[in-house]
Amino acid sequence: MRPPFIIIGMHRSGTSILTKVLEKSGIFMGVVKDHNYEAMHFLSINQQVLWKGGFDWHKPGIPLAKDWHAIPAAELYREHFRLNGKIAQLKQALRNEAWGWKDPRNTFTLEMWLDKFPNAKVIHLIRNQSDVIASLQKRNKLAGEVEAPELSDREYCAKLWLEYVNQGQSFAHKLGPRYLELHYEKLRDFEPESIKALEQFCQRPIVKQLKKYLH
Repeated sequence: MRPPFIIIGMHRSGTSILTKVLEKSGIFMGVVKDHNYEAMHFLSINQQVLWKGGFDWHKPGIPLAKDWHAIPAAELYREHFRLNGKIAQLKQALRNEAWGWKDPRNTFTLEMWLDKFPNAKVIHLIRNQSDVIASLQKRNKLAGEVEAPELSDREYCAKLWLEYVNQGQSFAHKLGPRYLELHYEKLRDFEPESIKALEQFCQRPIVKQLKKYLH
């Protein structure tokens, strides 16, 4: 099993597009994903763990180890690829393809995931604060989305953005070369340095898919 790529970052920061780009570039992001391109089993576990600690995505906090999910890494891997039976598992072992998942909640549950996948590589995507706030408040009014009254307050959204950014950046020193910080605007503008950093980090060409989905 290869170490996974784990994508972190504040909600509405472009992580869905980045995840799609990575998957189209050969990094498998899960069989069952929601409309935000989040692998459902990892999303569900993140929610459960945050709720145990009295947190939520818009009221985040770092869950204690006692609230971590006990599911083994190998089982999570099998679920990610929906490997039913020994033959499917053997074929997957031979392919040994790159994989990972995205969920902004990873930002606060990352210690749990690093405990299960100690060699994971983390991509932290940051987007301009004002754009994130505008997107959060727009989505908060859409039918079918979970409405959080707090998000109508611009100052609350600004504080939430800062919590996510600071928490994500706190892993830079710990992970060293296994941590990559990117800025959405630089990717959107196809800044050569950012594209090169992402391609080197993922060890694959990505620029073609970036131009397809980020325009």
